[in-house]
Amino acid sequence: MHNIAEKAIWIDGVGLGLIKHHKRLGRIFNTWCLHVPVTDRTSFSDLVYLVEATVRSEHHHAPRRPIYLLGESFGGCLALAVAARNPHIDLALILANPATRLRESQLENLITLSEVIPEQLHPSMVKLLSVTTGVPARVAVAIPGSGHPLQQAVAELFRGDVAFSSYLSVLADVLPVETLIWRLKILKSAASFVSSRLHAVRAQTLVLSSGKDHLIPSPEESEKLRKMLPNCEIRRFNNSGHALLLEADFNLITVIMGTNFYRRGRHLDFVRDFVPPNTSEFDSVYQPYRWMEVAFNPVMISTLESGNIVRGLTGIPSEGPVLLVGYHMMLGLELVPLVSRLWNEHKIVLRGIAHPLMFKRLREGKMPVLSMHDDYRFMGAVPVSATNFYKLLSSKSHVLL
Repeated sequence: MHNIAEKAIWIDGVGLGLIKHHKRLGRIFNTWCLHVPVTDRTSFSDLVYLVEATVRSEHHHAPRRPIYLLGESFGGCLALAVAARNPHIDLALILANPATRLRESQLENLITLSEVIPEQLHPSMVKLLSVTTGVPARVAVAIPGSGHPLQQAVAELFRGDVAFSSYLSVLADVLPVETLIWRLKILKSAASFVSSRLHAVRAQTLVLSSGKDHLIPSPEESEKLRKMLPNCEIRRFNNSGHALLLEADFNLITVIMGTNFYRRGRHLDFVRDFVPPNTSEFDSVYQPYRWMEVAFNPVMISTLESGNIVRGLTGIPSEGPVLLVGYHMMLGLELVPLVSRLWNEHKIVLRGIAHPLMFKRLREGKMPVLSMHDDYRFMGAVPVSATNFYKLLSSKSHVLL
């Protein structure tokens, strides 16, 4: 699969935000990263042209494949700008706390301050940035020119407890004051550029919104984008801050898969576009449901080919097609232990046939939010239909009714 995950992290541009996700993304994407050197003074419009040229080149080589643009904060503006200028290209946008609205934000105050204070006070800007987030920056971990490369700073950042203050410390050391002032100015022009062009965006969009973002009003902005963009979904992380991608318990792959945002062609194929989880991903998704194993304490038996009945799931064929039928007396909750034991004992993913409302909201109202069902979709659930049922059996899957 030849997709691009493109990223520009708000005002640093050094690529810290996505580094903990590179390995996992590499399982399904060819990952490209936009790096803006600290001495670079390229305008926002020129950055748009740069990314746009890469996108058009990839589209020319593989016109039937979607191209994914991942942008956090400033990078979200960049991704939206490219999408607005290229509505004919099949783009999928993942926007983490996009800085498309600076009005009434801490960043707006900081930008305004940077424009009026004397130049000799500019070195205090990084400390002010730390104060506006509500988290004190710690002592420097790497200083350019002192023999400590950026890689060492990143290694230090991810050693032990990871906090946003650590991110700010690296930011303070990697970015000279002049670069920080420039990045703040370009962020302002980016937000202005995008806000006047949102009507032209036709790309499929997933907005990741942090509830404790102290830099920009991410929850309000995500709602605005959902209403303005024709194909937009939101996932909220109420206890997360602005640097969402850096948080230790955030897994970008599980979010992409759980929202059915990954596809290999122009249209999503629930059967063929499914990517089985690895062990750590399964464990992270299964953890909240582990209590059901204790609560139900099921005894499972199966029948061998010889006809002997044995305790456990040894009699379940390791190769499909296999059809399992649940009795659904407890709304399907009793099936959780079956799913977990098949995975733990045989590494078999059980593909559930599920209600269509778990995949698409038809209208606004009191129906449960789609995010409630992300874990089921991540584990391979498909909407009920004769076509999907046939595809699953044809692909020799283990299917659960």
